[in-house]
Amino acid sequence: MLARVADPERWRAWSRQVAHAGHCQRPVRVAGRAMAVDAATGVVGAEWTSEGAPDGTLLLACGDRRSSVCPACSETYRRDTWQLVAAGLRGRAPHLPDGADAVPVVVAEHPAALVTLTAPSFGAVHRVTAGEEVCRARVGPPVCKHGLRRWCAARHVPGDRLVGRALCVECYAYEDQVLFNAMVPELWRRTLIYTYRALARVAGERVGMPITVRAVRGLVRLSYVKVMEFQSRGAAHVHAVVRLDGVVGGERSAVVAPPSWADAAALEWAVREAAAKVRVPVPIEGKWAVRWGPQMDVATISDPGRTAAYLAKYATKSAGDTFAGLPVRRFGAREVGRVLRKLDNPHLGLLVLACFRLSRREGAGALRLVENVHSLGYRGHFVTKSRWYSVTRRTLGEVRRAWRVRGRPEDPWVAASGDPGTVLVAAWRYVGSGWASLGDAVLAETLARDHAAARANADLLTPWADPGGSGVGRARSAGQGMRATGDFGDGVCGDG
Repeated sequence: MLARVADPERWRAWSRQVAHAGHCQRPVRVAGRAMAVDAATGVVGAEWTSEGAPDGTLLLACGDRRSSVCPACSETYRRDTWQLVAAGLRGRAPHLPDGADAVPVVVAEHPAALVTLTAPSFGAVHRVTAGEEVCRARVGPPVCKHGLRRWCAARHVPGDRLVGRALCVECYAYEDQVLFNAMVPELWRRTLIYTYRALARVAGERVGMPITVRAVRGLVRLSYVKVMEFQSRGAAHVHAVVRLDGVVGGERSAVVAPPSWADAAALEWAVREAAAKVRVPVPIEGKWAVRWGPQMDVATISDPGRTAAYLAKYATKSAGDTFAGLPVRRFGAREVGRVLRKLDNPHLGLLVLACFRLSRREGAGALRLVENVHSLGYRGHFVTKSRWYSVTRRTLGEVRRAWRVRGRPEDPWVAASGDPGTVLVAAWRYVGSGWASLGDAVLAETLARDHAAARANADLLTPWADPGGSGVGRARSAGQGMRATGDFGDGVCGDG
């Protein structure tokens, strides 16, 4: 550690590598070489080798989405999510290296809605309430069949350890909640199918003649981006932006305006109608179909930037981030005891046990509950989008690389690798993950803190900035904890 800091040349070279890896907390160390080869002639324009690099290795960012695993990489992921969502609402995505827009600006005029879908009630839990309202009013019998109170006169605040826990664990349907979490991806897929059916009814009423679902699919397309979040009771719910595009001549890739009958009111009604009717059968004998809860919100989007920030703040959260002590990776039955002691939350512990118990039931193999016990049975991606909604994360990465090339024109390797007619040929050998020593980890953490502070100051001076077209948005916006329309987090709603 001291030797690295004492030598100015070694320090500058190493700190540049740390910055190149995005100040990753657990970078991947590789060794080898890369060549920039002209695709037409086969001439090597530039070559880079790790032999002269610090420790003879190249540092690569781990790229983990989860903030509890790598804060630096998750910040990049969150900013990319902001750009991805905003580009699908207002067009004018970050410019590609050739100067072409990735998303047409006409999408700003397309009908779009912010949709929040919650889980149904699986039993009464302690919750945060507004104003003078108590947690659970005393209505009906004062106790349940197990002799426990069915009411709670407390006024819980966010962060109260009781929030999200069941009033009676015997009455609470833990297995049903786990099955709901597991079926959320399929439930969302069928919601889109039902939305097309509802749009067909709207089209028939407004046009004055029956229109089939197949005909509607030839006229409009639902484009979306969705983010999954856990409520404090451990139930998954979905925040999504749904946009209505048109289809001309059966060309699905074109992004054009929808027909006049397909306006914002039609989209909102169709989504509500679909979410209220959709059902998905559970492949376990004795269990019924799952559905969305009655508490949902479908609102017109007026501010694309705030909507993008609203979704982006959930993009880096996992169950392990929401619930302290829950591992961020899969764990086995032998580790359950250790995990339950670390959790210190009986409610979540019973959900974990329900995952293992249900996994032994006939027909439960396809649900992969044991593989996803760390996410309380949820088996889908936390952030997904439809194909034509917006730019891809790969595009955003290309934009960042192009920006770095423009910032270092004097570097022959950067200039050669940024040439459109150049092919990169590389041969890398894996060396290890994480820092080579504890001293390197301490130094890297210091550099990461300095970098985060500088970036926060820059964001305060240039709100909603997109510095240099690098594909990064305002850092502060997605962390403000907005309580926008449709935010049913923290056990406020959907908990019976």
